[in-house]
Amino acid sequence: MPVNSKSNSARRVAGQLGGQTTRRKYGVKYFKDIGALGGQATMERHADEYTLYRQRGGQVTKRRYGREHYRQLARRSAQARRVATAQRDAVIREMLYDGWKIPSIINLTFDDLPRLKKYLSNGLGRYLEEERPDSETDCLFTSKSGRPLTLANTYKMMRPK
Repeated sequence: MPVNSKSNSARRVAGQLGGQTTRRKYGVKYFKDIGALGGQATMERHADEYTLYRQRGGQVTKRRYGREHYRQLARRSAQARRVATAQRDAVIREMLYDGWKIPSIINLTFDDLPRLKKYLSNGLGRYLEEERPDSETDCLFTSKSGRPLTLANTYKMMRPK
C-alpha cells in the first residue's frame, strides 16, 4: 500500500499537537519518566543482546578512531561535570571559608533559606535557579542526579586539586 504524504504529514502534525498538549498538562518530567520506564523495560527484555551490540560498537569505534578518541571523550566529560556543578561548589567553598562545616552544609534544606540571605546574593540563588536538578529531596545541595550530597563525596569534591 503506497504511503500518502498528505496523511503522513497530517499524522505528524497531530502527533506534535498531542505531544505539546501532554507536555502542558504533565510537564517535561513526565516524558523523562516514561522514557526511563521504557528504557528499563527494554533492557530487562533484551539486556543480553544490547551487551553484545555495545561491545561490538565499542570495538568498531576503537578501531576507527583509536584510544585517543576515548581519552578526549573522558576529558570533555570531566570538564562538563565540573561546569555542571561549578556554582554549587563555589557556594559550598564560600560557606566553608565562613566557618560552616560540611555536615551542616549538606543538611541544609529550603526551610533554612531565610538565614542564608548572604549566600543567596553570592551564588546560591543562581545555583538553585539554574544548576540544581529537579529533585524529590528538600536538601539545598544535591548531586547532578538530584540525590542529596553525601559526606564522603562532599569531602572528596572539596579537596584541592
